[in-house]
Amino acid sequence: MKATDKNIIMITAGGVGQRFGSSVPKQYVEINGQQVISYVIEACKKSQLADAIVVVAHPNYHEELTRNYGVEVTSSGAELNNTKRNGLDYIREHSQCEKVVVVDAVRPAIETQVIDKFFTLLDDYDAVACARKITDSLGHYGEWVVNREEYYTLAAPEGFRFNLLDQHFKADSPITESIQQLPSTSKVYLDFDIPYYDKLTYPEDLLRMQILLASRNSGGRP
Repeated sequence: MKATDKNIIMITAGGVGQRFGSSVPKQYVEINGQQVISYVIEACKKSQLADAIVVVAHPNYHEELTRNYGVEVTSSGAELNNTKRNGLDYIREHSQCEKVVVVDAVRPAIETQVIDKFFTLLDDYDAVACARKITDSLGHYGEWVVNREEYYTLAAPEGFRFNLLDQHFKADSPITESIQQLPSTSKVYLDFDIPYYDKLTYPEDLLRMQILLASRNSGGRP
């Protein structure tokens, strides 16, 4: 990372995978012969708009990440928001970042065009995030009927005007989606058109990801 870098990708890779039940964090589990995080790093390295990439990971994996993937690394925190805060602090100290796209190391289906789309959208918006309509019936304690059209889910990847996020992001916030820490007056773009950005959470997710990534690598879609 150089002091003049303005468009930066931050890969959050500090998770320990408690729900996954593996002996190693799930970002280092292999799918089709590749570590999960390798798919993410490959997509990020193909970006035409990113000036730099930094992986925020546990120190135990810094040497491996640098050796295997040639990426810049800094240390993660105890929880996801601590990890993000550490990454933002590192970026502020080492660059003149204007736009940051935050990518989750356990979402191996991410595609480069999504990253570059987000960088471009940040010319006109303060923040961008993946969003998805709720297709199942929705319930709420104490309320029998809920209109699902009024709700949606949010997830990474997400992009931000760096100074805005840096100013408002709090590591001790209980809010898990960074975009929701921004002021309500922020100009936000929710992208409902990205089909595959699912997170690897449980062991049964592996087979689904194996099929998806094998199909993509063979030239098929999705």
